[in-house]
Amino acid sequence: MKTKDIVLKELERNRASYISGQELAEKLKISRTAIWKAINNLKEEGFQIESQTKLGYKLMESDDKLSDQGIRKGLREELKDIDLIVFDEIDSTNTEAKRRLYSSDVKDFTVIVSDMQKGGRGRTGKTFASPKGSGVYFSIILHPRDFFDFSYFDLITVKAAVSVAQGIKEATGKQAEIKWVNDLFIDGKKICGILSELDADFESRSVKSVIVGIGVNVNEPKDDSFKDLKNIAGYIGTDVIRNEILSAILNAFYENNYNKSDKEIIEYYKRHSLVIGKDLTFELNGKKYSAVGHDINEKGNLIVDTGEEKITLSSGEVSVKGNFYK
Repeated sequence: MKTKDIVLKELERNRASYISGQELAEKLKISRTAIWKAINNLKEEGFQIESQTKLGYKLMESDDKLSDQGIRKGLREELKDIDLIVFDEIDSTNTEAKRRLYSSDVKDFTVIVSDMQKGGRGRTGKTFASPKGSGVYFSIILHPRDFFDFSYFDLITVKAAVSVAQGIKEATGKQAEIKWVNDLFIDGKKICGILSELDADFESRSVKSVIVGIGVNVNEPKDDSFKDLKNIAGYIGTDVIRNEILSAILNAFYENNYNKSDKEIIEYYKRHSLVIGKDLTFELNGKKYSAVGHDINEKGNLIVDTGEEKITLSSGEVSVKGNFYK
């Protein structure tokens, strides 16, 4: 670990409190000069560190730069030693996850995070705006422990959506609602999209890995990234730093994937659904339908009622008529 990373870890532990250069040097067993150089390197990278004579150094409480140390600080004990890779900029965290899967061994629950994406992707090939400094964009790589039933693929995204909603609630107190299957909304605008992908051998019907890509809009971008999306794209709007929000989501994701029953997760998903009981339109096999959202089944599929029949949707997009948030 580089000196600056070790120093940052100590600053995170003492966030919003001063720690002297002498204390840092003695604790980390390095020179005061090395501490000074590390602090300057961190400042150059964008960390908000205040220096005061006789007091030392302080990582500002408002510092919102994503970091390994800041994210890891809030993780539950089971996740303290996960592989966590943080980028300032990347094409796509899902694409990076695939690169790593194809080039080396990747641990279960590896997390790849970026401050921005130049080529963020959504479902059906859509782009996902990922502006710098305002959101958190990440992918989780999972290795199924048992035989993976392909028909339960939607349940992966359901668990991710529930985890994001719970993590946001835990960190900020704000409740996000879920539009089947992969979008989350606050105040009627989309604040999160999810893209789940399989690394699978379809001949043997075996799944090597699952990549769950999640993009969360935390605060209003400083640039004009949302100018063409202002009626659609929203953001949480919070003073809570992004490291804490991501930690809370990852903690919930672990709980929902390894501890909670599928039934509990589906019940939460349905309680916060934006489509159950709502008038919907969708297309299936080239035919357009109007229906009412009826239920979510145990596989995370949406059941709709056309008035003539009930249809189970395992993929695709549905549109909600009217102001669906209210």
